Amino acid sequence: MASKLRISRESQKAYWEDRLARRKEELSGLGLEGNKIEKDSIVRKLKAKVRESTFRITAIGSREKKLEDMARIREEKKAAPPREKGKKAEAAPAEEAKSKKKKKKEEGGEAPVKKEPKKKAEAPAA
Repeated sequence: MASKLRISRESQKAYWEDRLARRKEELSGLGLEGNKIEKDSIVRKLKAKVRESTFRITAIGSREKKLEDMARIREEKKAAPPREKGKKAEAAPAEEAKSKKKKKKEEGGEAPVKKEPKKKAEAPAA
């Protein structure tokens, strides 16, 4: 019964809602009250089916909306004028960033000073 089409999911939801209504009618005809009807296992299963169908319809709607947005974006990209590729304009900022890093290294010190490991203190003679 699983389908990715909205129409089939809506018909499934209508089917489960109809079955639920008939089951509640049948139980109320037997003289059961609202609380006992809601606790009936078949009623609970039918409600779960209705919830599942509702959830799937919502998911299908969100997927359709996403597809529409993607199509709109695609059309906007096609309508926009193509960008000119400028290698010189892109290369200049990269060189500046590299030169800044080199400057920082030069300013920070040419060679890092290595520390001598500490010697263990000899036990004092008492």
